[in-house]
Parts: sequence; C-alpha cells; structure tokens
Amino acid sequence: MKKVNLLIIKAFIGPFLATFLISMFLFLMLFLWKYIDDLIGKGLEWHVVVRLLFFAMADLIPMALPLSVLLSSLMTFGNLSESYELVALKSSGISIYRALSPVFFVIVVLSFLTFYVSNTLIPKANLEAKSLLWDIRNKKPAFDIKEGLFYNGIDGYQIKIGKKDRDNETIYDVLIYEIKPGYSELSIVRAKKGIMKLSDDKRLLYFTLFDGVRYEELVENSDYKKRYPATATYFESQKMTFDLSDLDLKKTDKELFKGSAVMMNINELDQAIDSSKKEIQKRTFAVRDYIQPYYINPKTVQMGNTLDSPVLVNDTIIYNFSKEERYQLLESALTSSRNLRSLIETSMHELKDIQKEMKLYTIKWHEKFTLSFVLIVLFLMSAPLGTIIRKGGIGVPMVFSILLFIFYYVINMIGFKMGREGIIPQWLGAWMSSIVLLPVGLFILKKAADESAVFDKEKYQKSFEKIKRFFFKISVKKKPL
Repeated sequence: MKKVNLLIIKAFIGPFLATFLISMFLFLMLFLWKYIDDLIGKGLEWHVVVRLLFFAMADLIPMALPLSVLLSSLMTFGNLSESYELVALKSSGISIYRALSPVFFVIVVLSFLTFYVSNTLIPKANLEAKSLLWDIRNKKPAFDIKEGLFYNGIDGYQIKIGKKDRDNETIYDVLIYEIKPGYSELSIVRAKKGIMKLSDDKRLLYFTLFDGVRYEELVENSDYKKRYPATATYFESQKMTFDLSDLDLKKTDKELFKGSAVMMNINELDQAIDSSKKEIQKRTFAVRDYIQPYYINPKTVQMGNTLDSPVLVNDTIIYNFSKEERYQLLESALTSSRNLRSLIETSMHELKDIQKEMKLYTIKWHEKFTLSFVLIVLFLMSAPLGTIIRKGGIGVPMVFSILLFIFYYVINMIGFKMGREGIIPQWLGAWMSSIVLLPVGLFILKKAADESAVFDKEKYQKSFEKIKRFFFKISVKKKPL
C-alpha cells in the first residue's frame, strides 16, 4: 500500500509544481503589465525591479494556489483514469476515497503551510512591495535629454539642446534656464556647442560649453529697476556641474504603510478591530455628550414647567418675550441647530469610515483561514471530477480548471464585496465561496464513488447520436419521392 501512496503522490507533485510555477509566472506578467508605466523611464537598476517582482509574488499566491490545485488534481486523476490505473486499484478492492487519501493528506499539509504564508509572509512581503512601489512611482525619470525638448528633471534648471551627435556627448545649440530657489532671479545660458558627460557614479552631470553667452538678472543690485536690469557675459569656454542625486530612488519609512489590512497578521488585525470598536464607542459618546445639553426631554415637562425652567408654560413660550428678544432667540436656536446638524453629519461620515475599515479588517481576518480551507474544497471538486472525465494531459483539464476557478473567483469576489458593504455579515462574505463549493465538491465525490454516469461523456454522446438519427429519419420522410 505504501507503494500505491507514493505512486499517487509522485503523480500529483510534478503537475502541481509545474502548474504553480506557470500560474505564478502568468499572474506576475499581469502585475508587470499593470505597473509597466511606473517602471519605464525611471532608470531603475535591475536588482530594484527583481526585488519588486519577488515581493509581489507573495501577493499572487492566493490566486495561483487555487488554480494550481484545480489543474494539477484534474490532470493527475485524469491521467490515472485514462491509463486504467484507477480501474486496477478499484479491482483490487481500493475505493475511490482510499485512492484520493494520499493526495488529500498532501493538500491538508499544504493548507497548513498556506496559513503560515498567508498570516506571516504575505503581510511582510506586501509591506515591502507597497513601500518599494511607492518609492518607484515618486522617483523622477532618469536623466535623458532629447533633441528639441526642454528637460526639467533637475531642480532649478530647464535644459534644451538642438542636436546630439551619435556619441551622445557632443551637443549643439544649448539653452539653459537657471532659476535660483526662493528668488525671482533668472539666468540664461546659450552656447553653440558643448560636451556632456556623466560621472562614474552617475550622480553628477558635467557640461563644458563653447562659444556662448550668459544673461543674468541683477535682482539684488540696488539699481536693478533703474539702469542695470541685467548683464551679459560672453565666454569661449565655461563648465557647469549639475547634481543628479535627486534622481536617485528615495526610501520611504515603511511604518507609514502598516495601517493597511493586507499588511497585518491575525494578531494585528485583532488589535485593529478592537481599536476600531473603541473609537466608534468613543466618538458616539462624545457626540451624545455634546448634543445632550441642547435637548429638552418632553418627560421633564410637568404642570406647565420643566425642572430647570419654570417659565415653560406651553408650546408657545416664544410669545412670552418681546419681539426683539424673539428674533435673537430664533437666531440663536437656528445657529445652534445648524452647528448640531453639521457636527452630526461630520460624525456620521467619520463613523462610517471607521466601520468600513473595521469590516475590511474582519474580512481579512477570516481570509487567513478561508484560503487554506478552500484548497481542500477545490481538491474535493477537481480530483473526483478527474476520475469521471478520464482525460489526462493539459487540454481538457485546463478547460475544466479555468471554468471552476472562474466560478470560485466570482463567488469569492461577490462575498467579499457584500461583506465589505455590510449587506451580509463579514464572516459569511469571507466564507461564501467555501460554503457554496463544499456541497458541490461532496456531490461530485459521491458520484465518482458510485461510478455515476451523470458526468459520463459517452452517455451524452450516445444520446446526441440518437437525437441526430431521429431528426435525420424525419427529414428523409419529408423528402418527396
């Protein structure tokens, strides 16, 4: 029996690893395509891009693992059924449940490993990926001066060149605008020719200009508005140095990104949920305490007065005051009402935002467990289905696995959105895909164990042939002799 277990596990491990790597590659290409505009033209070093892709892979595991389990299970048991190896096992007294148990054990171990990855590795990788992606998005484009266009990547300078030689160093018709920070002073440099070079570390840019002129406003000169608004200096050769350190990739403090739910483990999510509940309670009590002094409880009105004000005789108390006093009281009441309304509306918006965050924290808390459990559910769907369709390879299993994955993904997204919006409880939204798919998986497993013909392709082919012959006979009868 150990040999049988090893045979089935070996038949599963190969397709699983292959499909997982292919799935990760495909989803990684989609990630790269999504953020390609943020990466191109930034002059990023290769190790920065590799780091970003490496950390992004962790967030793709919840997508790649279910698809890999579906496809590899269908391929494995489809191959075993097509080669009649499962038939041989059944003839020796081994049930379908016993045949599935070795891979089921592997899936259970994989589920525990997935929980560790989801709870520990994915939040850390998401933090690294999000902070690195933020730095890349905010990085200035790499130094690249094009002919006929102004380059403004260097603070305080606008540089334009008319033409570049093929050596990418010799330049012609150079125009440089220099604006000093904090001043309105402007300097303009024009040159017919120049040499442009980068330092070895690419942090400094050296310009050597020939046959040019420098125009400079004399803003700080006392006679600026009278006789000396500007000066012109002609030169045969002049050197200029530009600091390119601002074009380097700046690292942002990762602590700024830790508030997101996708970057928290279970303990941190528990703390965030508890903090949200306390914040909601605190704000609710604060609004109540602020409103309460402006509220008169009708139950306090007894025998024409209140506990605090004996002048409240009836509902028309306002007429007990003079016309001028009435106007002042109404203005004061209107102002207080508007202030209260504004406070309540602002507080309601703030409470809704906090409640929305708390719902997201709750869903993410449950998703730490649902990802692990759904692997077992998807195996219970795909493995018995593979024994029924009896097709190995990658063609037919690929079609079935994609359909099942889309079915799972749609249900999961519907549950997530409904839970986030508060239409259904958050736990139900997170577990919806498992709740829906588990009965389907158990039904397929029961049909596979009973060798039911409900999924038998040959049965439907025979029925189709009968229908086809029936309509053929009718068409023959209708033809005139």
